[in-house]
Amino acid sequence: MEIVEQFVLGKFGDPQRCEDAIVVTAGHLAVIDGATDVSGRTYEGATGGWWAMAACRDAIQDLPEYAAPDVAVAVMTAELGARIDPELAAAERPSAAVTVYSRARREVWQVGDVGFAYRGLPASVGQPRKLVDRVAAAFRSAVLAAEFAAGGVTMERVVEADPGRLAARSLTGRQGALRNRVGPYGYAAIDGRPVPPSLVVVHQLPDDIDELVIASDGYPFIGETLAASESELARLLDKDPWCVAELAGTKAVLPGQVSFDDRAYVRVRP
Repeated sequence: MEIVEQFVLGKFGDPQRCEDAIVVTAGHLAVIDGATDVSGRTYEGATGGWWAMAACRDAIQDLPEYAAPDVAVAVMTAELGARIDPELAAAERPSAAVTVYSRARREVWQVGDVGFAYRGLPASVGQPRKLVDRVAAAFRSAVLAAEFAAGGVTMERVVEADPGRLAARSLTGRQGALRNRVGPYGYAAIDGRPVPPSLVVVHQLPDDIDELVIASDGYPFIGETLAASESELARLLDKDPWCVAELAGTKAVLPGQVSFDDRAYVRVRP
């Protein structure tokens, strides 16, 4: 397994605050995206997203080379579970999305919305976006559109007081209760509780594929190269810094940030 290129950058430009990570071992490659913890709780001074990312990172580093995907998910789950209060409510648990490549099995294991791409793979397959996120983003955009139409807010003031984001908090603040639940709004993530097997994607890498990319959802477009991915992200950030159109999300790029989210990209010859 040869790493061609890799890159990690936090949305604040500060490595200590970045909740994304890349893990490379002899048998596995993974990108981990710690989820923003809206509860405000910290763990030994770290955010919940960073805490969950670190637990998954440590678990993958010790993963046996021929481990099956269910074993990998269980090990990450147990590691995070041991580091948090087991009585935490579902919506308040720190969590992380993880996508792992197993060299021995030539498989991609996807728990959540960290994307993967290779030649010929449709983005709809490798870069899923959970329904609850799409709903929250659309709701924020609709609220802002109504405010703009009514003259209640200008684009310049969105970063100071975002009524769409505040309105969407009624969902984003509670959507953790849908995590690891099977249903139309359910989604997978490592949060210390069992992940339903039906929510874990196991994707066999075709024999003729000689390059694989794994990237967090800080990249709305996963290109064949890091340069292509960065170029498209820069274009979209310039066009939609308020994240209400092509980059529709639950918040704009805020003051002091270099993007709307942390990002991690790794390209490998498997």
